[in-house]
Amino acid sequence: MTAPPLQAHAVVPVFRVTDVARTMAWYRDLLGFEAEPFPAAIPHEFAILRRGPVEFMLRRSRSGRPPQAEGWDAYVRLDSDIRALHAALQQQGLVTRRLERMPYGDAEFEVRDPEGYRLCFSQVLDDVADLPTPSE
Repeated sequence: MTAPPLQAHAVVPVFRVTDVARTMAWYRDLLGFEAEPFPAAIPHEFAILRRGPVEFMLRRSRSGRPPQAEGWDAYVRLDSDIRALHAALQQQGLVTRRLERMPYGDAEFEVRDPEGYRLCFSQVLDDVADLPTPSE
């Protein structure tokens, strides 16, 4: 028996965090997300973060989640200016992997949120000749 066709419109990552308020503030203040915490008073158990069509969920965890040794936890495809976002986050010391030209044509960089989750921001650019490759 096969499953019926999947008719979803989004997949939303859920990050388990030790401090929902702190993590929520980071996404709001640095990346411009709107936040809906539950309950409204601290300590929050849960929050939905939204910016346009992008959503993240934060769920309180007493033990947290240790950061992974490699790789990213969320891959964010941008329609906006990746160079401007990179410059703003670099200026604040948040960039953990520089803006690079990838072999598959995207420009990418990474940051880590306060809980250690890695976000990779990506955009297809017409001209990436000025960007280094990961091996440079």
